[in-house]
Amino acid sequence: MRIFDLHCDTLTRALERGETLRHATGHVSLARGALLEAWTQVFAVFVPDALQGQTAADYCDRAIAFYHAQHDEISAVCKPILAIENGNALMGDLHRLDELAAKRVKIITLTWNGENELGYGCACDPRSGLKAFGRQAIVRMFELGIWPDVSHLNEAGFWEMAELGRPLLATHSSCAVLQPHRRNLDDAQLRAVFASGGLVGLCLHDVFLGNEGTAEEVARHLAHMLALGGEDCVALGSDFDGCTIHPSLAGIEKLPGLNENLARLGFDAAMREKLFYSNAAKFFAL
Repeated sequence: MRIFDLHCDTLTRALERGETLRHATGHVSLARGALLEAWTQVFAVFVPDALQGQTAADYCDRAIAFYHAQHDEISAVCKPILAIENGNALMGDLHRLDELAAKRVKIITLTWNGENELGYGCACDPRSGLKAFGRQAIVRMFELGIWPDVSHLNEAGFWEMAELGRPLLATHSSCAVLQPHRRNLDDAQLRAVFASGGLVGLCLHDVFLGNEGTAEEVARHLAHMLALGGEDCVALGSDFDGCTIHPSLAGIEKLPGLNENLARLGFDAAMREKLFYSNAAKFFAL
């Protein structure tokens, strides 16, 4: 099967553990992913909220250097896309965006759960929107071909992004109506993403899906997104190596089994292909 996964934290997990991506011991490794027919993977540099200013930028740059040191080996197995999870890596400096674009960063998750120079994450007051620097940075991101990611952003920030009239990207989120969680998107938000021609990566985190995180719960969230008009806008956003996932789904090598279970649960081959690969490939023109 073909896989296009919009989010994993394997890069920083491997860096912290002194592992290579080929033999990483978490949810994803190049060795296990090589068994897929085709594989596009967004590798996110996760920068914790606790890191600020130059410390955040230095950590981010160290992880990016770790990625580029293995780039040839990664590219021999999959099509990699480099992302940053948390705009604190920008240090409030627009020039940083040009530097990161030169390093081939293609996606930036605007916030993590807390506050940074761009705006407020989902753990903050939902009424506090984007900051002035955040609005400037988003304009510059679009100019540079970097996609701003609304996953982790709070509600006010989400709706400010929606007002820009650009396709919305939420790389790893699920449905709040099925599992009320501050990281999940409510129906109005999901409809806004779909109406914009954007993309939602269905996250496999057990807490986002319904605590167990089984294939049946994935199916419930997928069916709900489809009922809201998301057939051409739903994708996979696993969050591998960034969260707890049911053992039956916890690994890149487990995705063919999820595909088989979704078939058993009534999703046809065309829809499963859209979910696992073609919707994201079309969005990123790959």
